[in-house]
Amino acid sequence: MPDLNSLEQLIALLGGWPEHFGAEEEKHALAMLTATKREKVIDEPVFRLVCLWGLHMAAHDRLSRKIDKADFTATKDKYLSGDEQRRAFHENKIMGLQRELLATPYARSKNGNGAQTSFLDDLFGGGDTQPKGNVTPFQTFQRRGSGGQ
Repeated sequence: MPDLNSLEQLIALLGGWPEHFGAEEEKHALAMLTATKREKVIDEPVFRLVCLWGLHMAAHDRLSRKIDKADFTATKDKYLSGDEQRRAFHENKIMGLQRELLATPYARSKNGNGAQTSFLDDLFGGGDTQPKGNVTPFQTFQRRGSGGQ
């Protein structure tokens, strides 16, 4: 059984980093991978989204450094420069990916996704599939003083 405490082994099980990834992309993707692993929602499709997030974050950081170095500002007609427009594109992509990757358990269940994927269950050996006791349904509150009168 693989040691899931090691992120390198988890990355290898998920297919490894894409070939075009550099150190900056890996750094960003590794941060998001740690968060998704902690939430126990990591599997192959989520890993692909993590890689895309790392790619867009690295591009956003490169463009931000370039813009800061060149000291770009909006032109006199209030249009953004090309680099600023590309950075805004990456910001929009980052926000969408973050919304999907860091969704709350409520949002995941509302979209039909479970809180736990089968990938990690299979690595841990399946676990118990038997239900654990009875579930008490939610009971509504009674108004005080109504007493059925």
